[in-house]
Amino acid sequence: MASSGSITTNENQGRSVTLSWSISSQSIADNTSTLSWTLKGSGSASGWVKAGGFKAVINGTTVYSTSTDSRISLYNGTVVASGTIKITHNADGTKSFGLSCEAGVYTYAVSVTASGTHTLTTIPRASSISMSTGTMGSASTITISRASSSFTHTLSYAFGSATGTITSKTTSTSVSWTPALILAQQIPSSTSGTVTITCDTYNGSTKIGSKSITATLKVPDSVKPTLTSVTATRVDGDVPSDWGIYIQGKSKATLKINGAAGAQGSTISSYSISGGGFSSTASSFTTGFLTTSGTITFTAKVTDSRGRTSDEKTVSISVVAYSLPVVSSHSSQRCNSSGTVQDAGTYIKGLLSFSYSSCSSKNTVTTATYYKKSSATSWTNASKTFTSGTAFTFGGSISTESSYDIKYTITDAFATITVLDTVSTASVLMDFKAGGKGIAIGKVSEYDNTLELSDKWDLKVYGKLLKAYVVDSIYPVGSIYMSVNSTSPATLFGGTWTQLKDRFLLGAGTTYSNGATGGAATHKLTVAEMPSHAHDTPFFNNMTNNGEMKSDFIGVFGKGMTASAAIKEMGASSTMEMWWINQTNTAEGNEWSYLTSSKGGNTAHNNMPPYLVVYMWKRTA
Repeated sequence: MASSGSITTNENQGRSVTLSWSISSQSIADNTSTLSWTLKGSGSASGWVKAGGFKAVINGTTVYSTSTDSRISLYNGTVVASGTIKITHNADGTKSFGLSCEAGVYTYAVSVTASGTHTLTTIPRASSISMSTGTMGSASTITISRASSSFTHTLSYAFGSATGTITSKTTSTSVSWTPALILAQQIPSSTSGTVTITCDTYNGSTKIGSKSITATLKVPDSVKPTLTSVTATRVDGDVPSDWGIYIQGKSKATLKINGAAGAQGSTISSYSISGGGFSSTASSFTTGFLTTSGTITFTAKVTDSRGRTSDEKTVSISVVAYSLPVVSSHSSQRCNSSGTVQDAGTYIKGLLSFSYSSCSSKNTVTTATYYKKSSATSWTNASKTFTSGTAFTFGGSISTESSYDIKYTITDAFATITVLDTVSTASVLMDFKAGGKGIAIGKVSEYDNTLELSDKWDLKVYGKLLKAYVVDSIYPVGSIYMSVNSTSPATLFGGTWTQLKDRFLLGAGTTYSNGATGGAATHKLTVAEMPSHAHDTPFFNNMTNNGEMKSDFIGVFGKGMTASAAIKEMGASSTMEMWWINQTNTAEGNEWSYLTSSKGGNTAHNNMPPYLVVYMWKRTA
């Protein structure tokens, strides 16, 4: 681009002709340049030379011409002619023009010529614009740098498939634009996108050019998924439905996310519910048995296709404490009909202390008493109920010469607890069974070939009571006791025991030392823990005999373009050379890859082997 220039002919007799030009003015509004030009003599000779037949042409217009008969004395510097010419530029403000000159120097015929193409200084046309990163729903400023104060501008935008006008024929150089939130619907899986802003420049009613820029539009943080609520519904199981309450260890809860919705075009991609030691990535799930009492709060949230998470919603439930009935003490003694203890009584006096969970006065217990001779197999219902801490009598025909097994049952809404006891025969110092084959100490002899000891007497072995000796021998401190009965071994054998809950037992060895703990009921696999595997992902199809292939899956740039390929021994590990035809770019050496679609529920799996639940205790003292 230049504001001036010249061309000079060849010399004849040391004389040449020069055509020079310069821009005297430019009109931005009219898109024109006015040039001043001069045609004059030049060359190396100092004297004059007769010349005629001058001609000067600028931008296709002959600006000066004389006949060959009209001759002048042409010195170096002689101005032959001068003037001005107006040249209209191209629509984009650029302009290149041709110019030429000639003359008959020293001869009548044209003897010197020159021509050339020059480029004028560009006239600013379409105004330029700028805009920084914007946020939908918030005002952004578009700055217009215009070439002429008489220009007006129309601004428009394109964002995805959405288009619109920002302002029309404005004279302002600073335009405020608030992108509508609805534009977020164009990018349901992203938090930002690229908007194209176009500025059309007008001179009056004439459009003189356009320029476009791109800028980033962000989705505001406030645009995120929502959920209406999370609700909890009782799963009663063994709990009577008319109780209307959650019971610890007996009830479950079904949690459900309600009204989950994306925002401005996004979709829900995942769910989360957690609380009370439970969690799920489903929109609805049922917990296991609720193992804690009191208030349990469940928290729910959702994540959308933009990766944004909703505000949390919570629901709380109240779980009433429950445990099996517990008998703290019990006794069974011979007595008379009034309940006075007698060694030879024919009645039995029972006394039990027990507790149970009332479950907000919903739970009640029923009790029953049974007895039988120890040698018998069937029980007799004493038709006697009892309450905790209150003595009661039953029987009336209890033989003094037989021992009796006593059974007390306590039944609540969920389970029956059984307590077994024994009442010995009438007390005597020593007794020999009829026939001389049995002997008893402290009681009546009942069995042949048997030595019996009254339950009121203690027997020491190696300085220890027999019961303690047997227990210490079979269950020393550190032993594990297991039973399907919930009665604590402390009640059965004495000693101090700690109940083990929700644990498996594992034999100690070189890998796991005694007393170590660990493990989990559920576990979510990490990538490293997944089995090594591959996915069959077809890359090309529609191969023709000449090696042309067409890609046919979403995700490849230029989907559907035709390629020619030389394939070398396609096998488990193969090399494919390819190149594009009818394209200006080269694909050689490029590596293409794509992601397969995700599968699976992304939830933890159950680690539990087949199991049978029993009660377990560890003796600690």
